[in-house]
Amino acid sequence: MLEVRGLVAGYHAGAPVVLGVDLELAPGRVLALMGRNGAGKSTLLKAILGLARREAGSIRLDGRGIETRPTEWIVRAGIGFVPQGRGVFPGLTVEQNLRLGGLGHHRPVPPATLYARFPVLAERRDLDASSLSGGEQRQLAIARALAGAPRLLLLDEPSEGIQPSLVDALGATLAALVAAEGIGILLVEQNLELAARLADECLVLEDGRVIDRLPGAVLADEPARIERHLGL
Repeated sequence: MLEVRGLVAGYHAGAPVVLGVDLELAPGRVLALMGRNGAGKSTLLKAILGLARREAGSIRLDGRGIETRPTEWIVRAGIGFVPQGRGVFPGLTVEQNLRLGGLGHHRPVPPATLYARFPVLAERRDLDASSLSGGEQRQLAIARALAGAPRLLLLDEPSEGIQPSLVDALGATLAALVAAEGIGILLVEQNLELAARLADECLVLEDGRVIDRLPGAVLADEPARIERHLGL
């Protein structure tokens, strides 16, 4: 279980971007973070991983405080991260990217297992990662994070820049991961349909603060409530 309480974080001392956020994420659950650009969603993910400056508050994983731990320790403790953008290592093949994702972990997931979840990557295993399409690179970034066998996965805008048919396939893959393997996902996503398909709960951020908490069903059944927050 990931528990965040009163988190204040940013990139420069005295200029926080996240202002007192509380959240909980358990394995097997999906928590969506939504809000307009600049609301603090990506900064919140980075603060959990130690990639943004934490100024106040607590971050606990299975009851242990991790707010002072370095990023590599947090990742090895079971939190995977897929940043916004394509996030692959050019100059390395698809398989080398996957093997790199498992380095330093006690029980890395072998490429063969990841290929079963992402068949298109198996077809391209010997290609330079930079030669893949945008959607394929997003799949590779997610698969590389999964190579470390995380219990919780922080996903930043996975649908950004990929075509609608691939968004549908990505949603199916993520839903299967949660159902079959019990991975918890903290999902930053602007695609309302994808968030509605996956989320058990949604937090809406504005100016670094949580301004609304919605059951996941509301995203599908009452889209106007979330669209108002997003300016749609």
